[in-house]
Amino acid sequence: MFTPPEYLSPSSIRTFRDCPQKFKISRFDNIKEPPSWATHLGSFVHEVLEHLYGLPHEDRTNDSLKTLAGELWTTNEWEAKVLELTEPKGGIRDFKVEAFASMTNLWKLEDPAETDLDEMEMKIEADVEGVRMLGYIDRLVIDDEQSAIISDYKTGKIPNERFTSEDDKFFQLLAYALMLEASDGVPTSKVELLYLTQSAKHELAATPVKLSIAKGTIVETKEALDAACGTGDFHCNVTKLCDWCHYKKIGICPAHKS
Repeated sequence: MFTPPEYLSPSSIRTFRDCPQKFKISRFDNIKEPPSWATHLGSFVHEVLEHLYGLPHEDRTNDSLKTLAGELWTTNEWEAKVLELTEPKGGIRDFKVEAFASMTNLWKLEDPAETDLDEMEMKIEADVEGVRMLGYIDRLVIDDEQSAIISDYKTGKIPNERFTSEDDKFFQLLAYALMLEASDGVPTSKVELLYLTQSAKHELAATPVKLSIAKGTIVETKEALDAACGTGDFHCNVTKLCDWCHYKKIGICPAHKS
């Protein structure tokens, strides 16, 4: 009834696992969620930090960061994007303050002038156990042992451990590790989540057990998605997450229609 997507990404896998109906509405009905304050904040911070690490080591300073942020804000018309948000958390000044605080918190986690990155925003495509995958790695470092360290910036809150397992929290990066080894033969020794808002770095060793769990999640999700495409049955996974779902708010989720 539905043609399965040509490829999956770690984020699309998470969406399907959270709620198959949400996946269907977004991917097959092509009703996209509008940008939010949080997604714009993350995109702007990522963009500025990518350009910061493109500078020579000695130029990676707070002053350079401020200059880059101002230039990119204007060039890429971020003010207009923020003003178009349907549910802003505040005004332009609030957005800038929150974004700049996240950026400067990077210095509490590492010294950019002494940090070497081998790749940034690296596009990667690979087959993982027969599942075609596509993604973009925020930061990649190859260590002295010729193993990768994969990092990702986060501008949201650290997930509550009562509701999010370690395997779920690091799934995206473990999936990238599997993809990197499948495509380039490079093993990953460690994955890192850099929570800029809280100035916290969470690390996880990319052990065979952790990678095997992530691989199982990928394969299991692909099988479930193929089955849903064959039957047309994309069930609604009704959880507390529904309170934040755009499709519930606009009244098109079958589980919440009156």
